[in-house]
Amino acid sequence: MTQIMDVIVIGCGASGIAALRKLHDAGLNVLGLEAEDRIGGRIKTIQYGECYLDLGAAWCHGEKDNIVFEMANPLDLLGRPKPDNKMYVLSNGEILKSDLSESIIGALDEAVAKADKNTSQSVSECVREAVKTNPTLTKDAKLSQSFLEWFEKNNHVGGQTDPLHGKSLKGLEEGWGCEGEFMLNWKGRGYRTILDLLLNKYPDSSKELPIQINFKKEVETIKWRSPQAGNPLVHVKCKDGSLYSAKSVIVTVSLGVLKDRYNQLFKPQLPAEKINAINNLQLCVLDKIYIEFTKPWWPQTPGCFTILWREEDKAKFNKSEQWITEISGFNTVEYHPNVLLAWIYGAAAEKMEKLTVDEVKVGIEKLLSVVFKKSFNVAPVKCVTRTEWASNVFVRGSYSYRSVANEEKGGSSITLSEPLYYGENFPIVCFAGEATSHHRFSAVHGAVEAGFREADRLIASFKK
Repeated sequence: MTQIMDVIVIGCGASGIAALRKLHDAGLNVLGLEAEDRIGGRIKTIQYGECYLDLGAAWCHGEKDNIVFEMANPLDLLGRPKPDNKMYVLSNGEILKSDLSESIIGALDEAVAKADKNTSQSVSECVREAVKTNPTLTKDAKLSQSFLEWFEKNNHVGGQTDPLHGKSLKGLEEGWGCEGEFMLNWKGRGYRTILDLLLNKYPDSSKELPIQINFKKEVETIKWRSPQAGNPLVHVKCKDGSLYSAKSVIVTVSLGVLKDRYNQLFKPQLPAEKINAINNLQLCVLDKIYIEFTKPWWPQTPGCFTILWREEDKAKFNKSEQWITEISGFNTVEYHPNVLLAWIYGAAAEKMEKLTVDEVKVGIEKLLSVVFKKSFNVAPVKCVTRTEWASNVFVRGSYSYRSVANEEKGGSSITLSEPLYYGENFPIVCFAGEATSHHRFSAVHGAVEAGFREADRLIASFKK
């Protein structure tokens, strides 16, 4: 006989773990089902040398109204970045003057800041228009084009293949930032620390909460009751044949997994407005490539290199190497003095994921040779570590955003967050995860908030 749980939480990333913690504290009988062999989802911290590296979420973004900051800061777990040194490098190796570079970036930022957000226009359309009309940007059209391309990559504006999938200006207004330092680090411990806090493993691991989580449980179907069926339980079937039943479930899987599987996952089908939200919200693919060198060859202050590609330098890379020309820059990495972090997004990131690690290393070495050897004595690459967020079938991307399709065809994170009810008032299938956060989508603190939100909803419903 299957034990009937009060609540099953499907997906044990930050949102799922947050929900489990709150439900457990309320005395409910809860179970987590996780498709992978670890918790964390898009928080993935790995041991690297004496320290840790984050393959997924890495920084706590902001302080005010940030649940992650509120949990971690009193325990002195967060570090502030040192003042950084920005360098702007043309793809022919020439280093640009900072004041010129910053005036161009400032003009692009200003165009977005001043744009009317109550339209269906994309961020991309807005900055492309500015490049044609803004006096700062028309001065040197060729250089401004390089900065425009960098800006679009750096802000992951989307819509390269389908303009409807571009980030909408409205989304910038709907997504609320948290005031305060945007790049708080975890002092070398990694973002997994937030999971330890949620499970009460930190500061004393002997006090970890006894919350049951079953791993390698890929959910195949969620049969949620309908009034006609007269069956007040939700039945969850996993790919390995195991069956679970509960009075309610919280689905915290990523938007990418919902896009892939909503058709097969939910029996009966989801309501049309929920499907519309799933289809129109978009998931950005953002990957990291950590590059370890035999020694640091860059200036010893923390900082970042912005790479500005020119067409004639892109031509030095053949068709299969074009992904390399989409790398938008390098950052230094706190607590890892020999490591630089390269960023790549969109279709180029997906191409990179299909290569072997050795092929990625060869690509990085070619980029270093073409772009950096003119001005720097580049040390040999020891190894590279890259992420594969699009290829991971249990994630399918990095973070959600509001697109032009949302503005034109409807659907939002709010629609996505609405539960499915049994009868008039009992939420039988709830939705959490960062994509369901009403105003803090795309961030871990939004994911944690959403997990708490749905747990609170169910606790109140069970009390009734």
